[in-house]
Amino acid sequence: MLGSVASTLTDTLGVSVSTIGLLGALPMPMFALGALVAPRFAKRFGLENMMIISTAILAISVLGRVWSGVWGLYVGTVALSLAIGFLNALTAPFIKKYASNHIALTTGLFSLSMSLFAGMCAYVVVPLMAVMSWQVALSSWGVGAICSLIILLFINKLSKQSSQTTALNAGTGTPFNAWKNKDAWYLGIYMGIQSLLFYTVASFLPSIGMSYGLTLAQASGLALAFQVVAPMAIFLLTFLIKRNFSIKIIALVASILNVIGAGGLIWSPDYLHLWSAIMGFGGASIFTLSLMLFSIRTSNVESARDLSGMVQAVGYGVAFFGPLILGKLYEKTGTWELSLYVLFILMCVNVVFGWLSGSGEKVD
Repeated sequence: MLGSVASTLTDTLGVSVSTIGLLGALPMPMFALGALVAPRFAKRFGLENMMIISTAILAISVLGRVWSGVWGLYVGTVALSLAIGFLNALTAPFIKKYASNHIALTTGLFSLSMSLFAGMCAYVVVPLMAVMSWQVALSSWGVGAICSLIILLFINKLSKQSSQTTALNAGTGTPFNAWKNKDAWYLGIYMGIQSLLFYTVASFLPSIGMSYGLTLAQASGLALAFQVVAPMAIFLLTFLIKRNFSIKIIALVASILNVIGAGGLIWSPDYLHLWSAIMGFGGASIFTLSLMLFSIRTSNVESARDLSGMVQAVGYGVAFFGPLILGKLYEKTGTWELSLYVLFILMCVNVVFGWLSGSGEKVD
């Protein structure tokens, strides 16, 4: 959302473009850190308690970060990013605990809501600023976090009143260490390379389009094409998983779509919108499938929690370097050609990890 109001921030707060860039880069390492430590905190304080605490921090950060100048913006961004990292990691075990018989549908709805609300927020914030201050426009989205907090408190209350879910908390008796599990690493790298693609495209796709001669308006349409196909991908993936379609084939096809999209940007730039849409479809499929696999490929809530935290820590750690390295290559060469070739090679590599990640066996 900050990208939509970057010019306003530079004008009103007097911050530089590089500062805005740093604010945009902060979430990924914080997502990784949050995912890394979330399983330990959830084990110590309880899954529901950590979901509630993280959501409360998210709400406070969104509501308050724009009212205290530059430092408030930094602190708020770090806090909300850490909270999101926690929530990202804990959502899969939460779904496994409370919707164990509807994992595909619930995860699909979760992924779909993320996609729709992220796009809506980025689109609506600018019109909102026309009728209210930019601080109110940005902080108003904290209301959504407050609503989520109320729902979590209600679920937690019902959970304490019922003993039906306690059996789902029981582990297998055999310790599961995701960091020493090769299948967990396959999934971590698979999701990481996909996340690298997403954040690289989100950062540079309009610039890539303009380098091929598109106007700013036309180039902005590439980002829209990349995101608008996400709901279709999520609906189709959920439909297939609920009907026990081969996970390995889904993971493979989604990876190949990213190869086609990245290759198209290089060798057939006359169809940039098509390639953007294909990458968006493949990327949304991989992201949603990865979330589902945290629950599908584990035997209990604890294993789902640990696998989710490990994979997302690795994934966001890998993704952090995508925009940095590919952007630096562009600065050094003056064109996007080398960066796109690197991206294409990484997508080819991810086909292998997609195949390896699609195994139907439990990782624990």
